[in-house]
Order: sequence, then C-alpha cells, then structure tokens
Amino acid sequence: MNIDNQEKRLAYFALLVGIFAISTSAILIRWSSSDPLVIGSYRQTFATILFLPFLLRDKFREIKSLTISEISELLVIGVLLGAHFGFWISSVKATSVAASVLLGTCHIVYVSIIGWIVFGEKLNRKGVYGTLFSLLGIIILFWGDLIEDPGNFRGNFLAFISGVLAGLYYLGGRKHRKNISLPTYAFLVYLSSALTMWIVVLSQNLEYREISNSEFQLFFIMALVPTLLGHTMQNWALAFLPAYVISITLLAEPIGSGLLAWYFFDEVPSIGVILGGLIVLIGVYTVAVSEIRPDSTNQT
Repeated sequence: MNIDNQEKRLAYFALLVGIFAISTSAILIRWSSSDPLVIGSYRQTFATILFLPFLLRDKFREIKSLTISEISELLVIGVLLGAHFGFWISSVKATSVAASVLLGTCHIVYVSIIGWIVFGEKLNRKGVYGTLFSLLGIIILFWGDLIEDPGNFRGNFLAFISGVLAGLYYLGGRKHRKNISLPTYAFLVYLSSALTMWIVVLSQNLEYREISNSEFQLFFIMALVPTLLGHTMQNWALAFLPAYVISITLLAEPIGSGLLAWYFFDEVPSIGVILGGLIVLIGVYTVAVSEIRPDSTNQT
C-alpha cells in the first residue's frame, strides 16, 4: 500500500502523542486515593461510555452482525483485560512506577513465549535471543530490587502477572482486530473488563460510593488520556506503519513514566530496576525487530 509521506509523518506524530498519553497512566493512578480495583472499574466504565457515541451513530449495526461465538470471545478477552488492570493498578500502588510499568508492558515477550508453548508459533533466532535476554533482565530487576527494598517484591510480582495477562489479552484479540472495527472491539472489550472488576469490587465490599469529585475527575482523565487518546493513537498509527514500529515505541512508556514519577514524586528507580530494566528493554527491542519481514523495511 502506498502511503503519502504526510500521512506517515502524522502517524509518527500520533505515536509521540500516544506515548506521552499512555505514560501518564501510572502517575494518575498514584494521585488517586481509591482502591486499585475501584480505580480500574471506574476508568473502564468511563472508557466504555466514551466509545458509545461511535456505536450509536450506526445503531450498533456491527455488533448486531457479530455471531454469538465472536461476542463471547470478545467478552472473555475483556475479562483478561480487566484482570490485567486489576493486577497492574495494584502494582503501581505497591512498587516503583518504573518497575511496575516495565514489567507490565513486557507483553510482547510474554506473547512470544505463550504463542510458542500454546500455539506452536516458531521464533526465529533473534526472537529467541531477545526473549531470553528479557527474562534475564526481569530476574535481575526482581533480585536487585529485592535486595534494595524487600517490600517491592509483592508489587513487582503483581506487575509481572499483569504483563502475562496483557500478553494473553493481546493474543486473544489478534484475530478479531483484523475483522472488527476499533470502536466495536473497544466497546465490548472495555465493557467486559469493567464488569469483571465491578463484580470483584461488589463481592469484596470495596468502597466505591463515597468518592470525591476530584477522584471522579481523575478516573475520567484516565479513561480520556491514557486509554482513549493513547491507545487509540497507537491503533490509528498501525494503519500506516508496520506493526514492529508500534511494538518498539512501547519501550518508551517505562522511560516516560519513570521520568514523570521522578519529577512528580522524587522517585528514583533502584539500581536493580535500572540495570534489569535496561536489559529488558534491549531484549524487548530485539524481539520487536525480529518480527520484521524481508519486505517490511520497504513498506511505504
């Protein structure tokens, strides 16, 4: 497909905006005083509502055209996303922002491992090396952070689980995103993720009613900026740029979030997070570029 240079420039600009928007997620979560699952429930509820006008415009025509099987699969994908948010938001409250975002966004590595074990998808040599390198970095991050601050282990573990769940979420949604429009996909998946977290909130009797206006504003900003603006920009850019370019830009999120946490909270990452994180980023980059096909570099 021939893509105009102006459209490519706009796509790269959209990626920059998306990276900054997504990097604010952990900072906004830190500012909130609500329970992590309450934060996730309201955030995904607002995100679902934001996509509603796109569906009202065509009177839910695409949703009505989906089969029961397709809708069921999308709802399961939403459950995985809800579980990811539950674990990840909890990790942001329990460990450093840099470690939480880093471990939670390693899903490209987890996808390669899960795809190999579950679906028999083959990795080329570069992908194998990148995966092993990333796993080594994760071990160093855990070990180094544990020595410096043992209290961070629980948060790091929650972030690691959230990353695995994100990997399952992306694997599950891969085939559907090719055939279903972004508004329809996002609406059903976000709705399911919100319901998943609300069920946990209600079953555990977590406080969700006595919420201040400032908290509601934070929840709405989380839905508007990191979710709608950030992820939507990335999905839009995917139409004009190769998938591996989008994957590589994910590496900027831990760096952006870490710098923002340093600025707002004076939170300096530990040596373990810096050293292990650098190794992880190199490994993730290697896995991302291993997806380049011989003709990928010639796409315009």
